[in-house]
Parts: sequence; C-alpha cells; structure tokens
Amino acid sequence: MSNNQDTVIQNGPDDETKQNIAYALWQKAYDEKAIPKPILEQINSEKNSNKSIGSRIKQRYQDLLNNPLSFLPSYQKRYETLIRHSDSLSAHQVYARSIMQGLDSATGYLPIPYEPNIKLPAFDTPQWKNQVGWHFFVGNYIGENNKHYSVEMMLWQYSMLPPDTATRLGLSDIENQVVELHLAISDASAGVHYRAIPTIVAGTTGLINFTSNPFCFSMGKNSITSLSETETFPVRLQAWGIDEGISPEAEIEINIFLDNTKGYFMEGDDGCSPSVDGIGTLYYSASNLQLSQMHESSITINGEQIKLQKGKAWYDHQWGTGFMPSGSPQHEVMRAVHNLSAPAPGGWDWFMVQFQSNVELTFASIHSNEFKSFYGQTGPIPPGNMKVTVSGKYIDEKGSAVNITGTMTVTEWVKSRISPNKAVYWVTDTWYPNKYEMVFGSPVPEAIQKFTLTPIVPDGQTGFFATGLQYSEGGAIATDASGNEIGRGFAEATAYARNPKNCVKIAGLPETEEIIKFLSPEPISILLWLKSLLCLIFNYSDFKKIMAQAKGL
Repeated sequence: MSNNQDTVIQNGPDDETKQNIAYALWQKAYDEKAIPKPILEQINSEKNSNKSIGSRIKQRYQDLLNNPLSFLPSYQKRYETLIRHSDSLSAHQVYARSIMQGLDSATGYLPIPYEPNIKLPAFDTPQWKNQVGWHFFVGNYIGENNKHYSVEMMLWQYSMLPPDTATRLGLSDIENQVVELHLAISDASAGVHYRAIPTIVAGTTGLINFTSNPFCFSMGKNSITSLSETETFPVRLQAWGIDEGISPEAEIEINIFLDNTKGYFMEGDDGCSPSVDGIGTLYYSASNLQLSQMHESSITINGEQIKLQKGKAWYDHQWGTGFMPSGSPQHEVMRAVHNLSAPAPGGWDWFMVQFQSNVELTFASIHSNEFKSFYGQTGPIPPGNMKVTVSGKYIDEKGSAVNITGTMTVTEWVKSRISPNKAVYWVTDTWYPNKYEMVFGSPVPEAIQKFTLTPIVPDGQTGFFATGLQYSEGGAIATDASGNEIGRGFAEATAYARNPKNCVKIAGLPETEEIIKFLSPEPISILLWLKSLLCLIFNYSDFKKIMAQAKGL
C-alpha cells in the first residue's frame, strides 16, 4: 500500500464496476486471480471505494451550492437533490451525473485560451486539467479476404473534479479521471455493425496510465502506443470488447499499426474550436493515416482474425472545458448574454472523407433550434429531407488545410433498434440520418464539390456513451453523380435520441420527473432575463472586447 488512505476495504467494488474492470483487462468475467497484485490492491483500496467516490462528489456539489455564480439560474434544488443521493457512488454513476450539472459545472477547470500555441507531438498527451478530452481514430480498411471494414477506437476522458479540488482531496491528475473505451467494427459485406459495450474505469483503479517517451495512453489492456521514442506516429491501436446486442454475442478486437503521412493540421481557428471567454475546445487532426507496411495489422471478430491489406484512418485529439456538459463563461456579461436567447438543443453531425485523389474533407454542422423538428423523432414515418450548412477544412495532397463551407442534406433515415447491452443502454427507436448529399464550392476541387455519402451498414451504426447518451458513428462510401466510388469516410451524428429515464437510471438516481428535469437547461425567469439585458446594455463595451478576442466561432 502506498499510504494509509489506500487501506484495502473488505467487500471491494460493486458488481458493475467489477464487470467494467474485467472488460478493461479483456476478461469476460471478473477474475481476481488474473489481476496483478499491485493493481488489485488499488482496485480494492478505500480511495477507489464507492463510499469515497460518493464523498468526493458530494463535496463538489456542496462547493457549487455554496458558491453560486451571478447571472445563472438557481441550481440549489438540483445540487441538494444530488447530494442526498451521493452516499455511495460508482465512478460510472458520477460520470453519468456529469450531464446533470448546471452551467456552473465548468468552474475550477483549466479555461480554454485564445492563443493555445499547440506544439506537436507534445500536445498529444491527455490534457488532465481540462474537463473533458478524447483521442479518436476512425478508418476504412480492406482485409486479406478483400472485404471492407470500418473501425472506430476512442479513449474518452472526463475529470470528475476540478484539478485543485482533486489535489485537495488527495487525488493525482490520473486518479481524478474516468476513461471510457469506444470500440466498433462495421462489416460492409455482411451488413453488420459490431459495437462493444462502453468500458469505463476510474483512475483510482490503477488501470489508467500514460507515458510520454514513448507515448502510451492505456486503459487496462486497451492502448494507443507509439513505436517511436520521440514521435507519436507510427502508432499501434489495441482494443477489445463485447457486443451483447448481437445474437450470439460477439467479441471484437483490433491490433492496428498506422503511419502519419501528412502530419497534423489545426481545426477551427489555429486549434480553437471555439474559444470564447474560457469555454470551448482545442482541436487538431491528422487526416491521412496509412496502414504501416512494417507491421501486420488485423481485426478479430468472434475469434476469426482478419489481416488488413490496405486502408486509411483519421485521428482527432480534442479537449475542452464547458463542453459536454455545457459550461458558463467566466465574465458576468457573457453569462448574461447567454440568458437572452433560447438554449441550443445540443449535438452535431460530423464527417470526414478521404478521397481517392489523396485529398480529404472534414466538416460539421452544430444542431440548432431551427431544425429541432428533425431531432428525437420516434414515429412510424421518417423525417423529411434536412438541409443544413456545414463548415470545416479541405486538406490538399501536401497536408495544407483551408476553411470551407457547404451544405449537407439528409435524404434517408434509419431507426436505431440496436444496443450492445439492452439492459443498461435502452433501445431508443429513434430516426438517425442514413444518407447524405454534400455540396461545396471553391476551394474544394470541382471533382469533389458534389457527392453522396452512404453508410456501409444500412441498418444503422449507433452506439452509446457510458452516460446513456446515444450517437451514430460508422464508415461511409462517397460516390459521384454517376454512382462511382470516389472516396471513403465516416459519418457521425449525436443528440438525436432522447432517453432521459435511461440516463437517470445509469446515474443511480430515482426516475422522478423532478430529477429528469436536471437533464434539461434550467428555465430563465423573466426577472433574470431583464437583469441580463440590463447587464449587457451597461457592459456592452466589455462584451465587444471579449467577442473581439473570441476565436473559432
């Protein structure tokens, strides 16, 4: 044991936590005998107990309760209720509650700067002091069987407490994290989307690790590992998981080696995507990762190993504060301005396309109230065509990236009737986009200004975050007006499904109407709206200065 705080508790973690630990270690069932003793001691330590986890998050809620921010609605009832239900919590439950906090949830986390000065590969490291971050790899590959597979692997991290609070309560930066693994393989020829149950563990288990020389970010046996002492690439991706939604259940595994052929480019405005008064994200990508010719890559589905012959992948590293969950800006006038308009519905549609001409596009559309009639639809008839504006980057053959705008029209929809674990993540029966028409102008080359993007699995490629929020992510084919393939990519859609009762259950809370309301923005009273308007009027010059500094909007 490292200190007295790590005294081993008698009963160990709860069953659901044990199952997540087992999955992180590539075990179908929890087996203490197969866990190294130093790790087992941390798993069974007091610091990792549900009682201690609950006590720490209680203090966080109490801090927010005791220090309300001006020009925000009152969250008193919300935090008092959460405190009453926090005597014993798993890390999964704490993470699930993150989306129930108020806009003050960003308080204490490292703010997003206007001049991030991102240096690579140094910034590939996880950013532990921000609220949330992720390392994301998606790609399309051809197996030695000449079949098309798409693969998603993501390590998503969330800091349970602001860094200063975590330090005060005896946690290191890594112990303060929860990390969840997202893993999926789509088999185009079989028309099957294999999606592993989200695996989520806390840093207090000892299963989250990071080294910089060489780069290695791991959660249990799942890892992103550099093959170089000084550079992130070439990199090896290793991950494993179980999809219980397939009958019979399916085990999937990846062992993929990737070279970065074009380097990195900054998303948004010099990496700010966006940065507004401390809130937003920093974001960069590598658009053209090729299968390494020096190593053998493979995927495995139900014990059948498939060697990968060729293919391309995409890498995103993004992190932020005040993003999932939404957070409030630092200055009063900015919080006041936020109160003067209806809250956005949340969510986005994101795409990357790697063309045969060795250029790439990435673009996205943030959901808005103008199109809210297309979100959360579960009726028997699919929504009609949805045409929205998109913006992003065009990356040329040499890796230079320039801004682009265009339109994306959803022309077909598919109902999500799948879940990797229906007992935990409930089937939503929600309509998701399933075919897209894209239109761009200059500087996109004329040959790829118009194309259709079609997911490779027609019955849907949805999955879940461990919070209970559903999203869609999977490979897609780009075709020209004549139906000829011109590229391959990925299509992502978030926040279409509405499943508040499921989120509340995962969070370990009673499924009451009062608590379900915590998943929606607190209403702005007429009095607060009027006060906010006056604040903007009297502080308009400050507002203009802040907005003049903002980047990536």
